[in-house]
Amino acid sequence: MENLLFTYHKNALLNNLCKEWDAKWNACHNDKEQLMRLVLMQQSAPHFADYCYNGKGLTKEYCIKEFGEFLNGRVFNDCDGVEGYTYGMFIDAPTDVKMDLDVAQFLWCDNVNISIPKTKASKIYISNNSTATISCDGYNSLTIMLFDTSKVVLQDIDDDTTITIYKYSDKCEVELGKYCFGKVNEFTKELKL
Repeated sequence: MENLLFTYHKNALLNNLCKEWDAKWNACHNDKEQLMRLVLMQQSAPHFADYCYNGKGLTKEYCIKEFGEFLNGRVFNDCDGVEGYTYGMFIDAPTDVKMDLDVAQFLWCDNVNISIPKTKASKIYISNNSTATISCDGYNSLTIMLFDTSKVVLQDIDDDTTITIYKYSDKCEVELGKYCFGKVNEFTKELKL
């Protein structure tokens, strides 16, 4: 475990990741659960996604082997210090995910169907060549951060739902399905790490 994690940490430092992140890493680098909490923080998610995609981070196989017990359904609380917020990471997720999380990361997910219950205001990070189809039950305010060559299909979106999508690559895709009646706003943003 140490070798790949050391390389990931070294690459982060070489790319000027903040000293606060470095201090947090050093405080928990031998504790897998604490490392997951660090990666699940919203300010860590873009960095983690980009580094994995560009070969400077961890591989899908490594994440599943070393951190599998913390993926695809494991819920973490208060990773950003926001009381009551729930977080989770999905890697090579099962086909159908009923997501009742506040913040979720989807990496290396091939054709995953994500259903979101009523009145949820989730933030979803989709990266590493993932394809996700999203359905919302209504009265949702969803934020999606889309990276690399990943794709999101907004399939069944009620008219009382608002979705804001931030595209961090000109290669990622957004597709509006036949039953996408909600308000969808797309923005292209530069990925600043």
